[in-house]
Amino acid sequence: MNIVKREIKSNLKSMIIWSIAIALLVTIWMIEFDSFSGNPAINDFLEEMPQEMLAAMGMQDFTMGSLEGFIGTISLYLYLLLGLQAILLGSSIISKEERDKTAEYLFVLPISRRRIILGKLISALINLVTLNIVTLLSVILSTISYDKGENFYSFIVLMFVSVFIIQMIFLSIGLLVSSVNKKYKKSGNISVGILMITFLISSLINMVDSLDFLKYISPFKYFDSSYILSEMSLEPIYIIISILIIVAGIGGTFKFYIKRDLYI
Repeated sequence: MNIVKREIKSNLKSMIIWSIAIALLVTIWMIEFDSFSGNPAINDFLEEMPQEMLAAMGMQDFTMGSLEGFIGTISLYLYLLLGLQAILLGSSIISKEERDKTAEYLFVLPISRRRIILGKLISALINLVTLNIVTLLSVILSTISYDKGENFYSFIVLMFVSVFIIQMIFLSIGLLVSSVNKKYKKSGNISVGILMITFLISSLINMVDSLDFLKYISPFKYFDSSYILSEMSLEPIYIIISILIIVAGIGGTFKFYIKRDLYI
């Protein structure tokens, strides 16, 4: 329990900064929506844009003039931002002990490495859930004055379940990278590199139909908001793949962290 409190306190400032930044960004997005809603010229403008450009920005399947369509469009960027926060948290929550020269102290405490990583994992989960809820509330509060479709709140809830699953995927990847990599300075760079590669793969799939087979290796393609909006459900195959990635990442973290040598 002391490990959990220590990690929550250690990451509190970062979580507050992320929460404020995301809340402000959502507010700005909804202010922009005011200029789109009820303006047919926007849709005419978008129709004239190259489909490849719209696909790269995740805008090819939505009508920007509707609230659900606009939120579906920005969902890709919520996936990216919250995924980025999760993978940075996962990669730093282990490697920061060596960066801050506190690993020696932590490892001589009368607790096992398994309990150490469990405490760090619990604190990371609390961090992700908090940021997810703050973002969800920001979306709900910023749309309170708009007309909504019958399934608006069901769509929002499913979308944020998807956001949390993506957060967990990238958290587990960040944890695994930092537990395997002996040089803590490289953990963050490698983790962010993995996230950006999967994001670029997602964009390429949107632009080139023949690359659709790559969707299984990009978490950003697992929960397309267009599918969620039309079906009001998540595709089971991607839930299963996500669970496998999360279990493999967390399981690998426990395995490698226990055997990890300190890097000075």
